[in-house]
Amino acid sequence: MVNAPAVTGCTIRGPVTFNFGRSPMPQQEEVGGEQCFPCLVRRDGGVKADITAHSEGMVDAPALSRGSLMPQQGEDGNAAEEVKKRKASLKLKLQKHLKKRFSVVHQESGDYKVQDIYTELHIVEGSTGGVSNEHEVSTIDMRQIGTRPSSDDKQVKLANMFTDSATNVLTLGIAGVGKTIAVQKFVMDWVEEKANQDIDFVFVLPFRELNLRKGEHYNFLDLLHLFYPYRKDLENIPDLSECKILFVLDGLDESRLQLDFGKWICELEAESTVDLLITSLIKGTLVPSALLWVTTRPAAASLIPEDCFNLVTEVRGFNDLQKDEFFQNNIENQEKAKRLIDHINKNRSLHIMCHIPVFCRILANVVEKILECQSKKESAKTLTELYTLYSVSQIKRMDDKYSEDKKMSAEEKGQFLVKLGKLAFKHLDKGTLIFYEKDLAECHIDVNWGALQAGVCTQIFNMASGSTGENVFSFVHLSVQEFLAALFVLHKGVHWANPFLKTWKEKISWWFTHSRFDLYRFALEKALQSQNGHLDLFVRFLLGLAPMLEPEMRSPLDVVLPQLAIREVSIKKTVQYIKKKIRKDISPERIINLFHCLNELGDNSLVEEINRYINSADEKKNLTPAQCSALAYLLLMSAKDLDEFDLKKYLKSEEGLRRLLPVVKVSRRVWLNQCHLSKASCEMMASVLQGTPSHLRELDMSGNYLQDEGMELMCVGLRDPQCKMETLRLNRCDFSKASCEMIASTLLGTSSHLRKLDMGENELQDEGMKLLCVGLRDPLCKMETLRLNRCDLSKASCEMMASLLQGTPSHLRELDMSNNYLQDEGMELLCVGLRDPKCKMETLRLNRCDLSEASCEMIASTLLGTPSYLRELAISGNKLQDEGVELLCVGLRDPQCKMETLRSVIRHIRKTQ
Repeated sequence: MVNAPAVTGCTIRGPVTFNFGRSPMPQQEEVGGEQCFPCLVRRDGGVKADITAHSEGMVDAPALSRGSLMPQQGEDGNAAEEVKKRKASLKLKLQKHLKKRFSVVHQESGDYKVQDIYTELHIVEGSTGGVSNEHEVSTIDMRQIGTRPSSDDKQVKLANMFTDSATNVLTLGIAGVGKTIAVQKFVMDWVEEKANQDIDFVFVLPFRELNLRKGEHYNFLDLLHLFYPYRKDLENIPDLSECKILFVLDGLDESRLQLDFGKWICELEAESTVDLLITSLIKGTLVPSALLWVTTRPAAASLIPEDCFNLVTEVRGFNDLQKDEFFQNNIENQEKAKRLIDHINKNRSLHIMCHIPVFCRILANVVEKILECQSKKESAKTLTELYTLYSVSQIKRMDDKYSEDKKMSAEEKGQFLVKLGKLAFKHLDKGTLIFYEKDLAECHIDVNWGALQAGVCTQIFNMASGSTGENVFSFVHLSVQEFLAALFVLHKGVHWANPFLKTWKEKISWWFTHSRFDLYRFALEKALQSQNGHLDLFVRFLLGLAPMLEPEMRSPLDVVLPQLAIREVSIKKTVQYIKKKIRKDISPERIINLFHCLNELGDNSLVEEINRYINSADEKKNLTPAQCSALAYLLLMSAKDLDEFDLKKYLKSEEGLRRLLPVVKVSRRVWLNQCHLSKASCEMMASVLQGTPSHLRELDMSGNYLQDEGMELMCVGLRDPQCKMETLRLNRCDFSKASCEMIASTLLGTSSHLRKLDMGENELQDEGMKLLCVGLRDPLCKMETLRLNRCDLSKASCEMMASLLQGTPSHLRELDMSNNYLQDEGMELLCVGLRDPKCKMETLRLNRCDLSEASCEMIASTLLGTPSYLRELAISGNKLQDEGVELLCVGLRDPQCKMETLRSVIRHIRKTQ
């Protein structure tokens, strides 16, 4: 064909038609001097016709199929059969490679096949939304405390992760919740041909291993060859777009690459940095037809634009049944498994943490010690006691793996823990779980040390060899890292040092003038200053170690770190200091953690005091702010289902609400009516509605001086995608028509869950009704109950309401316009809407609306001739008289009338009538 365009990869060269009247597309990344067209082919197989040319004009290009962009094999049957054989050969090689890499999980008690020990995980479609500002342990706390599985959650089976509409999947989950083991299970099911056999090739590229290539340059096939040495096999397949390929990028939160989504490349043969290659793979410009699966902790999800994915899922760890199944599968002695499950169910802290699979593994590893202590009535009651048992038991097991002449002394074991603790502490602020040889060298840990090479401490600190041969190190979970960091800080404190300090001047000054108590105080202050609580668990461990190390106590740590002796006076001073802090004006989340710290220190006096107080016979309980915080902790740590919360029972003030906000966050129905609240409370409640996740379904803030400013703050939360509010009561809150406009905006354009709204006894007026109806008419609005009692409305509002009832569709089932000056003219206008076939009104309240007998005739007319849905009618306090009742009865006698309740119609009417 003469002058036909030439196609090379994603680049088209040939005649150009310029359309100067059109706006140019943004300049894109150039590769090898040729302009790149990254968006030509989408993952769904479609084609975009507009392509950026070398000038500022546009190229008119014909629609192209993905297959036509690659060299084509001959159409004869022999060639097709040859391609089929090549694909089968590569698939078999990949399956063998992945089986060797992923089939076994290394545990202290031995190596196990993934298929034998895998326990089904709780995976849901969607996510808790946004990025939580709290420690991940707090996140699992808030999700599990007092909540039931939501009916809104759509379960996702691991084998069904990819569908026709779900080609690019992002899977979120906190550290240790099971993301990587889920990837291993998915891969092994594919390898053993149990699932997803429509996928031709699977390539797993962990970020922890990609990090080792940061700054290096490759083309994409060369990079892939480092992990999977099958480049020639790939090149022998003429058209990779005809293959269904899955790329798995595991552990985005571990990435040290610079992912800049403003740049990308298209050519598989184009050489670039690993950072740019991975960015282009995620963006879909490098292998457009491929499937993509990225896993990450929630905090790192924002590193990739949302539009790169068409499905987001979340791994939520184990539910209660899965937790029990895990222990039954991983503890051979079923009697011991049952005893451990019973012990966990009696300890609220352990029960909550056991929704994290890694924590379950920790418990399974020390089950013998836990049950031994339980029989002596010394069972681990705190997290610190449990992690101490775990860490020391793992260090002791080193002796079991060494011959007698190579066994470590107690001092060497202690030094090893301290060195690991230094590494843990140094990276605590970053939340880093992955380390490389240079990181270990900075903490004087010899990577060639026998204990690491022999894998004798894999349940604390693990060394793995990546696909490219380099070693990658990691703590088994962030909580283990935090425990060892606390141990390191405590060890430094023995020598009057403070590892938080940076300069020598600060360190020397501290050495001469400060005590062990000062170290605790310093750590507490650092934790309280944290906006996201990233030091919460660390400081719990640091303080929890103190009572275990009193001279008269026999701690497991005495064996490896005998010098860690704590004087009781330091503990008492720390307890008093924490109690003073609880009375201060700090965030409620940090206060809850202070109660956890007191529990670790063995002091529950505040909790016991509040428990006695709320169980007393005194009806009038007016708690202090500190008691409210104690109550919040008590309620959160109880096994009760926190379905309802009423602030009036405890402390009717904004300070009471602030202190009890953690309880509000996990409740489904909350009553804050008549609690002397102001607009500041609306901001607090907006934060609850934006929670991750938001559990609140019903809220009553009536009888508070919120004003329009408060409504504006509240609507920020109501508009949030996480908000699932269904019932909102805002009577007597000093709102004006401006608040109606704000509420209407929350009903527009988004899928609002609001079904019941009560704004009675606010001066909204007809202008407010007009503004509110804008939102109520929105097709996405599902409002069923609207209460506008005593809102200074007139007949004009009746006309607006009639128009609303005639809308398509009308969801309104209950309307209260009592105590408004509607008159008979208003009733006449309203009945126009009530008669409409689309109207499904069931309950109508029009008490004290200045109606006469004429209104009864109009109501009767709505009940005649057409199927009326009206079941309940309240029109008391109106001058209906005998004639009105007689007229109303005409409609009530109609066979199609379904009226069930008629309230106070015959008040002040003669007995004869």
